[in-house]
Amino acid sequence: MNKKKRIAILLAVIIVVAVGIIIAVASHQKQEMDFDEFADRFEKSAEEVLGEDVRKISKSELAATLTYGDPNDKDNNIYYRILKTTFYEGGPEEITGLHTEALGLLFPVDSMDSCEEMMIQDWPGALYKKDDTAFLCWTYSPEVTYVLEYTPSKLDDSEIIKMAESAEPVK
Repeated sequence: MNKKKRIAILLAVIIVVAVGIIIAVASHQKQEMDFDEFADRFEKSAEEVLGEDVRKISKSELAATLTYGDPNDKDNNIYYRILKTTFYEGGPEEITGLHTEALGLLFPVDSMDSCEEMMIQDWPGALYKKDDTAFLCWTYSPEVTYVLEYTPSKLDDSEIIKMAESAEPVK
């Protein structure tokens, strides 16, 4: 009986160690990669696959999101987003109106239900709507695009347009 007990204890220890190793390996693999590390790896992989003739032209990113409204009632919130674009090989002179490529970071421009083009102060803009979400967008310069996201059934479009008209560029 002692021999069976020793074998059972040894087997239990082996199982516990094996499970511990499996959990350690699995948790190590599940760690999320830092976005900058992911972007660097992707860029290097793209250059290797596509060759030297293909170069990074531009990079658009969400620079900031300001939230206005009641934290307990998200349907009444207004999200003021600032998109920044850095140009590498291409030039900013290619962007002459609303910078729709940058807007693609937030929503698929081509699949919106409606688009009403307009000017916000002297800047090209548009009001996009999809279901019960609206995006009032304007491009201050090829490098900077602003977006006000809101729920049109809760907030009137004219009030959001007034808010955009009162905006001053961030320096």
